[in-house]
Amino acid sequence: MNLQQLEYFKVIAKTQNFTAAAHILLITQPALSKTISKLEEELEVPLFEREGRNIKITPFGETFLKYADAALNEIERGKEKLQEMKRHDDFILSIASTNCIGATFIPFLISTFLSNHLQTRFNLNTQSSEEILKHLKYGRVDFGFFDDLKEMDAYPEIEAVFVKKEAYVLIVPKNHHLANKEEVALEALREENFIVYKGKSQDEKVSYEKMMGYTPKIIAEPNESSILSGLVAAGAGIAIVLDTPMINTNKISIVKIKDDIGYKKIYMGWNKQTALSAHKQAFKAYVLNLNEERME
Repeated sequence: MNLQQLEYFKVIAKTQNFTAAAHILLITQPALSKTISKLEEELEVPLFEREGRNIKITPFGETFLKYADAALNEIERGKEKLQEMKRHDDFILSIASTNCIGATFIPFLISTFLSNHLQTRFNLNTQSSEEILKHLKYGRVDFGFFDDLKEMDAYPEIEAVFVKKEAYVLIVPKNHHLANKEEVALEALREENFIVYKGKSQDEKVSYEKMMGYTPKIIAEPNESSILSGLVAAGAGIAIVLDTPMINTNKISIVKIKDDIGYKKIYMGWNKQTALSAHKQAFKAYVLNLNEERME
């Protein structure tokens, strides 16, 4: 028994005529008769009585029609529910990013997008760059944001584009002797106590020795950016961090670094083989447009 047999049976029961039913169903009358005969064989009861050119539903048919109607109605409700879920899923964006990018860049990225796309719902998680690429490959996330392209050759199905670069700055407590400086050279920080962000993954660790040209005095290595900022605000030390609006300038002063220590580059990646809904396409275009605006 299949849905087609139930649908054919329902139409015949309504029209009480094979010719009319065949016309409605866009099939030949012999094909329709054969389908109903197979259904009757399976049920081992007659569903219709032939009266010349006309037919009449039997008591067996009347009883079975109630259950066939219920079954077809439930299937239709199920299809509608799936479409509703699909429409809902179209407005859910799944994003993975490295921990540092998730703490500094992603909040402002999605808040701006939400201002014009209020129906959007974001699923956010933080992972290493390698984990993000794996999740993109297998369709577990829609977009990934990372700063390391070393593993890209192993994922030909993923496309990555540069979207932003963030500069490094020095943050110090408000009462620090450098708080009123506009910029400072790294050499002048040899005697300072540093709070160093300890990334949760290898690709997020910043080599202070490589960046500064000497080994600084490190007194704490928190793995959360909020803890790092709190320690600096409390006067425990100073830190080199990305220059983002997340820095609380009520308690912390930002000082530019005179030396050229480069930037943190942020890339957005997605699976080229995965079809994106119109809403996800809009988010992708929004991020790419941000990059174009910076390039102008």
